[in-house]
Amino acid sequence: MKKILLLALIFSFFPSPVVAQSPTVSTSEIQNLREVIQQKVLEKLEQIREPVTENPRKAYLGSITEITDTKIIIDTKNQLREFILAEDSVYIGSKQTKIKRADLKVGQDVLVLSLNKDTLIYAKRILVTDPKKIQNHKTVVLGQIADISKSSPIFVLIPTNNKNRDLQIKILATTEIYSKDGKKIKDTDLKKGQKIICIYDSSLSPTFPALEIVTQE
Repeated sequence: MKKILLLALIFSFFPSPVVAQSPTVSTSEIQNLREVIQQKVLEKLEQIREPVTENPRKAYLGSITEITDTKIIIDTKNQLREFILAEDSVYIGSKQTKIKRADLKVGQDVLVLSLNKDTLIYAKRILVTDPKKIQNHKTVVLGQIADISKSSPIFVLIPTNNKNRDLQIKILATTEIYSKDGKKIKDTDLKKGQKIICIYDSSLSPTFPALEIVTQE
């Protein structure tokens, strides 16, 4: 389809043939004409080019198998996943305080919040996790709070990667809630429309108990 469109654009810049004999055209004039046509084609293609869109964020839980200044690889039990480390990547330690990239070590369990752009996968936030605290965790999901109950500690979460699904999440007395900066906050700080990472136990349904919540805005 793009080839057909390109040919159509090129031919659109050539004048229609005439019967009368045309005056002789020099080599330099032909070259100039080719450059003009090429520039016009590039301009047209730029106008119809589809804009690049960013894919939704995703969260991955696993242990670090390799880490350098520019990348991190984690084992998610199912497969190895590689992420690019950017200048604005954020690192949160096990005590929910900011740490440096150099503080991350091979073998540590982490939660990686990624962002796909084109063919690249960036690690936007990396949180060090405690295996003992998450051994019963079934699911890690990034989503947006759609509604919060006024009569019970329950809210509705819409997963970013499946907006047709509603998750009823219950906040327990043991649920740990943190802000995006790693500070511990209360459940009353959660708001409708807020994006969060939620780690919950999917073995208990239809209302899933939240084990840990990290706000993203």
